[in-house]
Amino acid sequence: MKKNKKNTSKLNKLARNNNVQRMFLVLITVLIAFIIIETGAQPTKYKLSVGDVSRYDIPAPRDIVNEVLTEQNRLAAMENVEPVTKEDTKAFVEVIYKKDDFFKAVAGSRSSVEKYLKDMGISSRDENYAQYLKDAQNIAINSLSGQVKKQGIILSQDQISYLVTKATDSEMEIFEELTRRLISESMAEEVTESNLAIHLHRLQNSYQSEQGISQELKNIGEHLVRSILKPNRIVDADATAKKKEEAYNDNANIVKIKKESRIISFGDIVTDDKLKLLEDLNLLEKNGKYDYLFSAGILFVILFLTTLTALFLRKYNKDIYNRRKDILLICLIITIILVLARYLFTFYDGLVIPIFMGTMLVATLLNIETAVVINCILTIGISVMSKGNLKFLYLGLICGVISAFMVSKANQRSRMSMNGVLLGLINTVFIVCLDFIYKSDSKTILIDSAVVFLNGFVSMILTIGFLPFLESAFNIVTPLKLLELSNPNHPLLKKLLIEAPGTYHHSLMVGNLAEIAAEDLGANALLARTGAYFHDVGKLKRPDFFKENQLTENPHDRMTPNLSTLVITSHTKDGLDIAAKYKLPQSILDIIKQHHGTTLVAYFYHKALKGEGEAEIKQEDYRYDGPKPQTREAAVVMLADSVEAAVRSMNDKTEAKIEALIRKIIKDKLDDGQLDNCQLTLNDLDKIANSFMRVLSGYFHAREQYPEIKDALMGANNVNTKEINELSEAAGTDAVGRPAGADGENRGKGEARVDNNRK
Repeated sequence: MKKNKKNTSKLNKLARNNNVQRMFLVLITVLIAFIIIETGAQPTKYKLSVGDVSRYDIPAPRDIVNEVLTEQNRLAAMENVEPVTKEDTKAFVEVIYKKDDFFKAVAGSRSSVEKYLKDMGISSRDENYAQYLKDAQNIAINSLSGQVKKQGIILSQDQISYLVTKATDSEMEIFEELTRRLISESMAEEVTESNLAIHLHRLQNSYQSEQGISQELKNIGEHLVRSILKPNRIVDADATAKKKEEAYNDNANIVKIKKESRIISFGDIVTDDKLKLLEDLNLLEKNGKYDYLFSAGILFVILFLTTLTALFLRKYNKDIYNRRKDILLICLIITIILVLARYLFTFYDGLVIPIFMGTMLVATLLNIETAVVINCILTIGISVMSKGNLKFLYLGLICGVISAFMVSKANQRSRMSMNGVLLGLINTVFIVCLDFIYKSDSKTILIDSAVVFLNGFVSMILTIGFLPFLESAFNIVTPLKLLELSNPNHPLLKKLLIEAPGTYHHSLMVGNLAEIAAEDLGANALLARTGAYFHDVGKLKRPDFFKENQLTENPHDRMTPNLSTLVITSHTKDGLDIAAKYKLPQSILDIIKQHHGTTLVAYFYHKALKGEGEAEIKQEDYRYDGPKPQTREAAVVMLADSVEAAVRSMNDKTEAKIEALIRKIIKDKLDDGQLDNCQLTLNDLDKIANSFMRVLSGYFHAREQYPEIKDALMGANNVNTKEINELSEAAGTDAVGRPAGADGENRGKGEARVDNNRK
């Protein structure tokens, strides 16, 4: 019982897995597409017998792979693969240790002779000194011989005896130092099994050219390095096997026999061999059988197209690739178009199939790149079903792409309707050109023109009809949806206007800045504007804590810098909660979440530094949680938000000073790494600055300051006008140094210089 529950739990967990669900959707769509295309693409059956005169030209329907030559090429490719090597990180240490062990053993054996005589109380003046010395040396030689043999070093008994009895201490020092240097130099290079002999030969020459040691030690050195030197690069069996596998699976190894060669031509006599070929291909009315190869071919084509689409999405549209609802949307649109095509492809050579509807839906609901790919795979798939009709193929590929471009910028239903008429006219011109190429008669040209014109217009009407349902069902943002969201009568915008009017008007200005900048960048200007309208809705939770909504005192004056920072930075999280409650789309939620990135709340950070000192303050505690802007639209909103707040706080709003402040803010964001993930270039940032200037130079035009306001500013806390202007322009504060703008924070770095008595 427990085992059954455990298995059920695993199945439920597997069924809820996003990857499994996406794969399931794709497999179901592939199965439906296979059934539709296979039943519609069954080849024409011919009534022929031996001796008949053929009334048909019958080409070979598919390519044939020469499996024998392909396998030979694959095996040859595997044999030609060079082994892959990898570094043996232990080799150098092992060689050095062996060298050190050898010289330690030699040194120990040499010193043991003297120790033996000393322990025996024998001196050089004793008459038996020579005999005792010889005995001690023999013991040392035997001991060293055993150690050397155990270390795997091959030396003769005479060579071991020489090391113990004849080599001087100075020679041994030179010999050891030389060996260490030569081995280190060799092991610093690449040593493999193939070039090991070259390294050994070079080491032997090095020993022989050394002048400070005897010939016997040179010979010992040659034997020593031959015994201990080993390759530091070894064959990587796994990598080599993988490389061979890649060579084996290389498509270049495949040998194909081209299709389209004729089996039998018009007027040929049907012979036994030709009839047998037709029978094997299941092209005869009699003796017909299910053509598994034909069905497999269609299935493989569908799988191939599916794989290409998946690879495209994975590489260029990862968001769509990873979202289950987007995959479901694509699968649903493909299925609808294929079902319509299955019942319409026999009429007018398939020219009535509304394939443009699928392309335009994908372009409007997702993006134009994906729409172009979906248009191509749909056109190819339906062409298989319609026996490769070239008119439909060309019309679908060319005019389908045009239809994607036509709806990509459409933001009004009336405009889309007019685009339907325009698409019909484009289809008409294109099909007339094709009919001219094929030398069609005037009747055919007229019928084809009428059919494709209606196809384009009806496809647009169907697209407009399907859009609201798909937008609602899949929660997708289209230009039409964005226009609805940006309507001032939207409940959340009305709530923002009533409860946080300062934030509302700030958001409108940010929207104007963001829209112009995004438009100049070629980004989604409507998304940038709409996102800007909602970017500060989190301030609805505590509107009085933000400067633009304050009518009396500033509550931050009674709060610690850390607490003020928490209140300020929390408006992004609060914004997400409020936006989710009002069911705003994910793209708007992303802008709300990212419009501050991980920027520093500079005013309260410097205020904390003044109060507690740098040792107790961590800068990361005074930063927004992020993430940094991931799209160009989110980055534009971030910059527009900062610029609007800073420029609003300036006293002297001349064009030169506004432009200087704009470029300083953009540079600060760039230096702080806030624009690292949004794919903006330096040229894009310059365009953004120029766009902001176009808006702000007209909005904050020069105006005369009233004398009483100027005098009031001059008298506030004895701060002179020059200092106020400098701080306002550099730091983005208001006239008395309080945090300005949308976030109640100082936008620059000059606030650290403001006098503590300014309140």
